Amino acid sequence: MKRIYTILLIASTLFFFACQQEENLAGGATGYLRLTVNEDMSTNSRAVPENYKPEQIAVQIVNEEGETVKETEDWELWGGKPIELPVGKYTIKASSNGFDGKDAGFDIPYYTGSKEVTITANGEANETIICKLANVKVTVNYDAALLAKVRSVAATVDDDAVSNGTSATYSLAFPSTEPRSGYFPVSRLFANITVVNNEGVSNSMRKELTDAEGNPVKARDHFILNIKESGTGESGITVTVDPTTHEYSYTFNVSTKPTSGATLTAGAWDRLAYLKATNVSTGTSVSTEGMKFQYRAAAETETLAEDEEAGWTDVVTTTEENNYTAMLTGLAAATAYEYRLVNGDGDVIATQSFTTGKADAQTALVNGGFDDWYLLEAKLGFMGADSKTWYPCSSQYYTDNGASYWDSSNPGTTQGMGSMSGGLNPTQGTTEVKHSGTHAAHLETQWAVLKLAAASLYTGKFNSLVGASGAKIDFGQPFTSRPVALKGWYQYAPEMIDDEKQEVGNSGVLETGDSDLCAIYIILAKGVHQVDNTNTSTLLTMENVWKDNNFIAYGELPADQCVDTEGEWKEFTIPLQYKEGQFGEQPTHLIIVCTSSKYGDYFTGAVGSTLYVDDFSLVYEGTPAIWKNK
Repeated sequence: MKRIYTILLIASTLFFFACQQEENLAGGATGYLRLTVNEDMSTNSRAVPENYKPEQIAVQIVNEEGETVKETEDWELWGGKPIELPVGKYTIKASSNGFDGKDAGFDIPYYTGSKEVTITANGEANETIICKLANVKVTVNYDAALLAKVRSVAATVDDDAVSNGTSATYSLAFPSTEPRSGYFPVSRLFANITVVNNEGVSNSMRKELTDAEGNPVKARDHFILNIKESGTGESGITVTVDPTTHEYSYTFNVSTKPTSGATLTAGAWDRLAYLKATNVSTGTSVSTEGMKFQYRAAAETETLAEDEEAGWTDVVTTTEENNYTAMLTGLAAATAYEYRLVNGDGDVIATQSFTTGKADAQTALVNGGFDDWYLLEAKLGFMGADSKTWYPCSSQYYTDNGASYWDSSNPGTTQGMGSMSGGLNPTQGTTEVKHSGTHAAHLETQWAVLKLAAASLYTGKFNSLVGASGAKIDFGQPFTSRPVALKGWYQYAPEMIDDEKQEVGNSGVLETGDSDLCAIYIILAKGVHQVDNTNTSTLLTMENVWKDNNFIAYGELPADQCVDTEGEWKEFTIPLQYKEGQFGEQPTHLIIVCTSSKYGDYFTGAVGSTLYVDDFSLVYEGTPAIWKNK
C-alpha cells in the first residue's frame, strides 16, 4: 500500500512598517524573520537511528541562495500554523527524519519529496507535498509444503559487490521465520536461495532482481520472492510483473531431491553450439541413466527456466567417463538459448544459458586456385646481385598490399645471402601440370648451396634469414570466419632420402632410404605466429599447436596420404578440429601451409621431391570436428 504524507504550508500575509509599505510593494516586501541554523539531521546518517519512525517527516525550507531559512524535525508541529517568509522563491524539502536511506534493514522505509513555491506580497500559498518511497522493498514468502520437506531453507538479498568477490555493502538474511519486509538503497540487488534437503545436500540459486525489461531496480520497486517446492517439470525461476504497482513477483522453484548439479559449459558460434557437462554428481535417489541435454530458445523475460516444460528439445548426447557432450545445430544467430542436463526420469541436474554470436561471414580463400603469379625483380640479392622472386598473387594485389596473401620459401633463396644459390625459386606457378584454371602451384625441394631448401607455400609473410641456415616466417593472414574443412587437389612425386646428399638432417623421423613426405595443414589462430626454424619450440607441430591457446583449430593431411600419388591428381578434404576448451572463441588469422618436404624445417627431405597443389577452398557447411581435451 502506498503512503502519502501531506504538508500544508501557509505563507501568511506579511506585515510591514507603515512608512515603507508603498515603496516596498514594488521592490519586494520584507517581513519578520528569525533565522535559526540547526544541524541537518536528515543527512550524514549511515546507521538507522534507534526508534526510527519513517512517518515522522522532517522539513527544510531553502531559499534561492541555498540557505535553510526554516526547518523542523516533525512537520506536524507546523500543521495549521502560518509560516512567515520574505517574498521570493523557495524549495521545500521533506524526508523521513534522522535517516538518509543509505542502509538496508527491516521495516525501515525512507520517504522523500520536494517542491518549489513562490511567496508573493500579501499573498497566501497553500502547497501539498507528496513524499514517496525512496528505497527498494523486498518481501520473502516461504511455502509451508516446502518447509515441511527440507532440513532448512533461507534467502539472502545483497548488492552486486558479492559477484565482484568482495563483501556486500548491503545484505539482509530472510530466514523462514522472518515475516517482515526488507528495505534497500537503490543498487543492483541479487537474491540467493539455499535449500538443504533431508539428506543434507545443499542446492542454491542466484538471480539478479530486475524490472520487466531487465533493468536494475529503482526506487519504489517492491520485489516479492515466493519460494516453493518444484513440482513435475518445474525448475528455476519465473517472474510475473504488475506494472501498475511496480510489484515484481519472483517464484523460485527449488528441488527437494538430493541433486548437486554439474559444471555446464557452452561454446557458441552463430548457428551452432557445443555443450559439455563435467563434475556431474547426484544423490543416492537420483539416477544417472539416460543422461541427455535439452535446449530451447530463452524466454523474453530472460529467466533461467520456465514453470512449464514447453519448448524443450532433446539433443543426441555422448557419454564418456561421466562427461556428457552434445552439438547443437540449426540455431539462429544473436539469440539467447537455455540448455540443461536431465536424466531419463526427467530430473533436472543443472541448467545454464548461452547466446549465439552474430552471423559469421563465410570468407572465400584469396587466390585459392593459384592462377595468379607475379615475378618481382629487384636489387635485393647478396652484394647487390639481382633478385627475381615469384609470388603467388597478381601484380595488382602486390602493388595494392605491398605483399602477397600467400608467400613461400622463395625469398630465402633469392634475396640477401640466399641469392648465393643462384636465385632458386622452389615454389612457382605452372601451366603444364594443373587441375583446372590457368595455373597450379609447383613446389620442388632443392639444394641451396649450403642447406636443403624445402619448397613451401603458406598464408603469411617471409620475415628474414637467420644466419646461413635458418629463417623466420610470420604465419597467418587476417581472418575471422570459422570453416569446418579445407578442400583441394594435390599431386605428389617424392624422392628417396640420400645421406650422401646431406638430406637426412635432424628430424629424427626420416632416415636414409626412406621416401620423402609432403605436408598440407590448416590452422585458425588468434594472431600472427612467427616460426624460427632454428628454434623447434616455435614450429607448427601438432604438439606445439595443442599446448598454445593462441591456436583454436587444427587439421592436416594424414601421413598415409602424403605419399606418391603416381602422377594422378587426388582430391583431399581436411576437417578442422576445434579445441574443445576453446570452441566458442573467434579466430583472427588463417594459416595454411603446403610443403614438398614435411620435415624441411629440420633440413630433412629429398632433392627433387615435387608437390603440385590446386583449387583450394574453404568448406562452411556441416558440423565441425572437436579436438578433445587431453
